[in-house]
Amino acid sequence: MLFARCFRNNLDVFPVGMQTLKFLGLWGEPRRVIRFGCIASWMAFMFIAPKTCLEYGGEGFDSFARGTAELIYFTDFISSMVLFAFRRKSYVKMITTLQETFRALAHPSQPISCVDAVTNFNRRIFRYSRIYACFIGSCLIFYVPLPMTATFLNYFTAGNETEAIEFVLPLENKFYGLDTRRNIVHYIIYMMMLTPAVCGSACLSIVKGTVLFTIIRYGATLFELVSLRIADLGDPSNFRDQDDLEKQRNRQERLQEIIALHQTALEFADLLENTMQHILLSQFVNCLLISCLMMFYISSTYGPNVVNMVILFAVLMVEVFAYCFNGDELSEKAAAVANSIYSYPWYLEPVPVQKAIQLMILRSQRKIGITAAKFYFVDIGRFGVVVQASYSYYLILKERF
Repeated sequence: MLFARCFRNNLDVFPVGMQTLKFLGLWGEPRRVIRFGCIASWMAFMFIAPKTCLEYGGEGFDSFARGTAELIYFTDFISSMVLFAFRRKSYVKMITTLQETFRALAHPSQPISCVDAVTNFNRRIFRYSRIYACFIGSCLIFYVPLPMTATFLNYFTAGNETEAIEFVLPLENKFYGLDTRRNIVHYIIYMMMLTPAVCGSACLSIVKGTVLFTIIRYGATLFELVSLRIADLGDPSNFRDQDDLEKQRNRQERLQEIIALHQTALEFADLLENTMQHILLSQFVNCLLISCLMMFYISSTYGPNVVNMVILFAVLMVEVFAYCFNGDELSEKAAAVANSIYSYPWYLEPVPVQKAIQLMILRSQRKIGITAAKFYFVDIGRFGVVVQASYSYYLILKERF
């Protein structure tokens, strides 16, 4: 029932992601972006400004490691979403391309295998979106309530010794002159101001999970449709009655549609690469810095504060893995087009059609994927490199400090 309410039909694009974008002001009328501007500004005021302008407030390298990791994490997070807001036109173009392509599948002449592939894919994306939203929601539950609960329990059970209690903070920083580590009133004010910023961060994380990650998978689906249509057209039954000019003309028209679809998929991949490459470069570079600092803090500190760092670390690694997994999927589906063309009996087609197929073969030879500013392709192998490098830097920090 929930699937039916979110989808007007089984060929819709981003049913969950589009609703989240509209709620945050990143989709629809241009004036709606003011809502996103307010959310991003409040997050910068609560997360970045105190860490940049004030001291962290703790002592030792542990405090520095935690505060720096949080500063880099939220700076990268907010900047990537701001960059997404400025490049909305590119995403609108990609989503429009997907909508037009999927709506064309509703025509009776389209292979049923393509319709089933898109329908099943949309259902998987819908389930994934719900799981990711629940994951972020569970992280949100622990990120703010857990420090508050630990603080209030310690404070109200300490009796007359409340001055010796150090409050548990979700973030390692001072906050605009408030004594958030000793004064319970200041602490409550801080937490009341922090909670909306954390909720806004959770909503933007859901956007990343349901739009930025899945749009890569939609690009892979376009190449999968090309392979399915080639396989359907290459069925031996389509080459019977070669003297039937009407059937031959119909097959050639379908082949021209496949060539056009492949060109659309290539243009979509290029547009995806141009809009994602700088976000990915920032994500991977900062991931190395953040993860080694987080691992150092988690391994050297105990208490409720560690839970918050574990949550941020889990969200960070899930994001990096999602980019790598989806990038790998895009490259595999694009490469599969070349194998589909190789299996197609192109030698039975007229010479003009063979030339068009030859051009399609040449286009499919180029490796397709997403890169981090052209430095390297983002795939599963790259995720392993990031994890290995992060662990190596962590060992260096552990030995040095």
